[in-house]
Order: sequence, then C-alpha cells, then structure tokens
Amino acid sequence: MADLQSTNRVALARCRETTFGVTPANPVFKAIRQTQSGLNANPKTKVTSEIRGDRQVTDLILVGQDANGNIGGELAFQVADDDLEEALQGTWSNSPSIINTGAGTPISALSATTATVTTPLGSQFVAGMLVLTGGFTASANDGLLIGVSSSTATTVVFPASTFTVDAAPVAGAFLRQVGFVGAATDIAAVTSGGNALTSTTLDFTTLGIQVGEWVKVGDGDHAGCSFATAADNGYCRVSVVAAHRLSFDRVPTGWVADAGTGVTLRCFTGDFLTNGSTKRPNTIERQYLDHSPVTYEYLRGMTLNTLQIDGKQQDIATYTKTYMGRDAYLPSPMVRISGATDVAAPTYGVLNTSSNVGRIGFDGSTITGPNFVLSTSIVINNNLRSQSAIGSVGAVGTGNGEFNVTGRLETYFGDPSVYQKVINNTLTSYDLRVGRADGNRESLLIDLPSIKMSGGAPSVSGKNQDVTLPGAFQAIMDAVKGYTMSVGRFWYLPIV
Repeated sequence: MADLQSTNRVALARCRETTFGVTPANPVFKAIRQTQSGLNANPKTKVTSEIRGDRQVTDLILVGQDANGNIGGELAFQVADDDLEEALQGTWSNSPSIINTGAGTPISALSATTATVTTPLGSQFVAGMLVLTGGFTASANDGLLIGVSSSTATTVVFPASTFTVDAAPVAGAFLRQVGFVGAATDIAAVTSGGNALTSTTLDFTTLGIQVGEWVKVGDGDHAGCSFATAADNGYCRVSVVAAHRLSFDRVPTGWVADAGTGVTLRCFTGDFLTNGSTKRPNTIERQYLDHSPVTYEYLRGMTLNTLQIDGKQQDIATYTKTYMGRDAYLPSPMVRISGATDVAAPTYGVLNTSSNVGRIGFDGSTITGPNFVLSTSIVINNNLRSQSAIGSVGAVGTGNGEFNVTGRLETYFGDPSVYQKVINNTLTSYDLRVGRADGNRESLLIDLPSIKMSGGAPSVSGKNQDVTLPGAFQAIMDAVKGYTMSVGRFWYLPIV
C-alpha cells in the first residue's frame, strides 16, 4: 500500500513574478522554512438556476477562483528578508558586497593588500568603509575587519600585509561592508549643535549611510576602536548626513563629548529598508514528497497582505504571513514546471526571546526594570483587495490599501511611565533588535519612529499575581523621516 502524505513531507518554495499571476519561464524557486501553512485554492461555484420538471439539479458551474492563506515560521536571520521587503513594499538598500559564485569569480585574486575583482564591482567600495572577509581557502583571510584604503573598478585596496596571497579564491569567498572606520583621532563625539560624530578627514556622505538608519558606535572587542567614554559606545539613529558631521536624533543614555584621542573608531552599519508602495507577487510551489511520483501544486499571484512578528517570554520568536493571490495551477500530470531550479533556504539558527533579543526600545530608551517586557508583537497590514473582472476565472490583480502597522507591548506594571503615554496620547517610538549571540552576531533592527499608544490599562487578574500593562499601539508616519517603519540588517556586530 502506498504511504499516505505526511505533513513533514510537504515542501514550500516561491519564485517572484514579473507579471501578476504569471510564473516566469525557467523559474528559480527559493525554499521556504515553515512551521505550518494554510494556503488554499478556492473555487467559486454556482448551482444552475434552470427549472426542470423532474426537480433535479443539472450542473454546478465554476464561476471564479482565488488563492490565499497563511504560512507560519520561526524568525532567523535572512529567513524573512524577502517577506519584510514584500510586507513593507520597499526595497532593501544593500551595503556593498562581493561574493564568489565560482572559483575566481568575481574575486579573481588576493594579494597581500589587494582584491582583484570583475569591473565595475570594486568602485562600490570607498576609503573608510569597514569590510568583513570570509569564505577564503586560507583561514588567515577569514573573519577580518579591515578598512578600505582605496579602490578602482577592478581593485579594492587594503592596508599593507593584510592578506595571505590567494591566486584563485574559492566559491563563497566574500568581501562585505559592515561599517566604517576613521583614522586615529579623526572621529569625535560631540554635543554642540546636537548629538553627532564629527570628522576631520572621513567623508560620511560617501559611505552609503541613510537618514533613519541605526549605527552601532564603537568596537569594544578590539582595543583602541571605541570611545573612552563608555556611554558613547552604543546604538545611535541618524538624522542628518553631512560630509564631516553625522547627526543623531537617538543616542545612548549619558552621551557626552569625547575627542576620540588616539582612537581608531569603528562604527557598524547594515542594509536598510523602509516602507513604500511596490507590490511583489509570487508563484508558490507546494511539493507533496510522499507521493510517487512527487506531485506539484502552484499558487499564482500570491501577494503578501499581512505580516505579524511575535515574541513571548522564554520562547521562540515567530512570524506569520498571509497572502492574497490569483489562482491555483495543477499541472496535468502534476509534474514540476519545466526549467525550474532551486535555491536552498538560509541556514541561520532560529532566534529566541531570551538570549537573542539585544534590545526592546521605547521612547528612545531600552526597556528594563521595573517594566520588564512579557510579550510583544508587530502587525503589518497592506489592506489588499482582490480584483476580479469578466473574462478571467482568477483575479486580475490585487489593489493596494493603506499601509497600517499596529502592535502590542505587554509589560509588568512597575511604574506608570508607559501607562501615562496611553492616557496622554503621547507621541513616542518603538524599536526591537534581535540577532545571533554567537558568530558574527548577525541581527535585525526594527524601528517604528513614531507611535501612539492606542489602549491599555493595568490588569489585576486575581490573587497572588503580578499586575501587568497590556498596551496596544498604532504606528504613524514620522513627520520628519516620511516613513512609518524601517528595518536594519546587520551582517556583523561586536559583542560590546
């Protein structure tokens, strides 16, 4: 007897469409890591209204079809990158990187000081960028944090005797910008005219830094790479980028002036995403691997409508995404689409809410005692609507709606500071940083620069219980930055 189909043997993958509801030729399917899926093809039928003398129904007529449903997953670095881009309908602004797809391509050689690359890739790097290396044959060339000295279209030049010579770097070798670095004593922390970093030589406008982006100031893992003033080494949010002044509207508590004497300051930046209005439909492939032969189902035009991120105490960080689409396509026989190829899912480990949460920020400060956080959630809703038309069984498109971000923040009621913002309708902010506690400490930083608490009151649930404050909030467009939500993606962060 044939095996029945097990849920453990259902695989999901997706391919972005150029045209709504049309699977690209020779599609490249990215595997989806999942905990559950409720994707559905929904035929719409009507019973014929014909009247017969024998009182019988003669037909059930297919008049339409749509596809929708949800996919659940556990949050991990890179796993939700496409989902975040689709939920925010923005586009990732990526820091410069070069990754070998094969031996010697596009990094063809490595001398003691210079990476030779395919034109024009070298020109994306500029002096002062801080670069992380990895994937090279010689272990001495991996895990280096080094500042760029200069570049051309075909070279990226670093300080003397940086590398072990490699005549043909292997597939997977990479150079990636993860921040910037100043010469000794070049960068200072200032408070005059507002909180900022200033420089004498380094030009901040050349480094790809954007307004609203968060920057980790200081590298406490390496001597001489952070400010002597401990309070100045932390996360700052950029408000203005000028040639020799990087201004901040959020800084660590206790920020003061520090001349940076003798310090070769390192600061860490990442890729950056803000909300926009670009819809990105997908074809989602569902594989039933217990069938012999394997059968395939395709749901087309699947456009991400909502994305919810949840964190509960001593648990795994999770997310759920819901789609609205065009229709389902079942090949006959149910074989795979011709020319399809695969990309494996990212392999970073699942993030927990205990050791993988670097910060939950409220009103610009980290939430600690006495208002410790019990749970948090963020819900992004694009308010899509399905568009039907005569001449099409499936939807002809999805209409964009309002970009709406809401959330919940449940804390212990240790003091009335959060509650006061509920009662007074105070404009405040919320940010969340989650990431690995090992390796390169890859992390995501979600920022809602303007929120108002939409509800919440102290909860007294009975005897021998802690009083909690289950607060709800509404994100609104930040009047200065012009967006509602941003996400930063850090490929490297120091421990301190």
